[in-house]
Amino acid sequence: MHRAASSAIILCLATFIISLAVPAAQAADIFYDAAIKGAYEDNVVGLLSDKRGGYAGVPVTGAGGGVMMAPGMGPGSGMGGSIPQDTGTQSKSDTSINILADIGVLTKINPDTNLFLIGGAQHTSYSSFTQFDFTIGGLSAGIYKEFGEVFSAKAAINGAIKGYQDSQRNSTAYGATLSLKERLTPIFWLKEIYDYEQNNADSSLFTYTGNSGSIWAGWSALPTTTVLLGYNYLVRDYDEPSGFKVTANTISAGLEQKIAIKWYIDAQYSHQASDSNIPGTSSTDNIYSIGLRYSY
Repeated sequence: MHRAASSAIILCLATFIISLAVPAAQAADIFYDAAIKGAYEDNVVGLLSDKRGGYAGVPVTGAGGGVMMAPGMGPGSGMGGSIPQDTGTQSKSDTSINILADIGVLTKINPDTNLFLIGGAQHTSYSSFTQFDFTIGGLSAGIYKEFGEVFSAKAAINGAIKGYQDSQRNSTAYGATLSLKERLTPIFWLKEIYDYEQNNADSSLFTYTGNSGSIWAGWSALPTTTVLLGYNYLVRDYDEPSGFKVTANTISAGLEQKIAIKWYIDAQYSHQASDSNIPGTSSTDNIYSIGLRYSY
């Protein structure tokens, strides 16, 4: 079950080792990021707790997270416990903290092309719904290329190991990400992202194939301020029960403010509408978050 994800991680390492051996390559550069983010949700949906609002950049901790609750797991009906308002007297709102760190190496093979390897880890903890807590460690390896001053592209293969409080959800995952970016003016850009993930869990109830597409726009309103608008569409098809599918549409708006050299504060609002092919499981979630990031 876990061979494909293990192979993806090995391939990530092999790809980068080969890149270091390219005769034309120059000295590699090291970069890293660390961040902490707090979030409030008015209607936590466990099926999508790892995909809150999508992302403006390419994920760097391997294949996307997977805190998923499959049908029949826990009290309630429909998605069975994945929607907190079905779990009795518990409040459906909650707060969470996300801590993440990434480190990467970039190797230039010609003036317009770079190969990269990124390793990362993240952990999310909920205040009340601790069953949705997760920890992910992963690797991404790929290539970044510029096509003139306007267009650029990034492609990566991803591998990840995921851990949850419920051992049935523990999994390995592999996937791929493609990102295109158009810098239309010095202060305005567009980005399109496609992400594929195969998540292989210890239980077939948590094994799924995921596909998502996003489009983001960024506007540098001030030299230190960037406004972000985005849309994400996500589909996940589960192995068990056969034919079970979850979809989500998310609209996001955010603001990133540089407060010092290499230090940033970002705030984001997302409206997420989700559904499945089981009647009566549609739900909406409003997500408010603020974070502090150090980028070097």
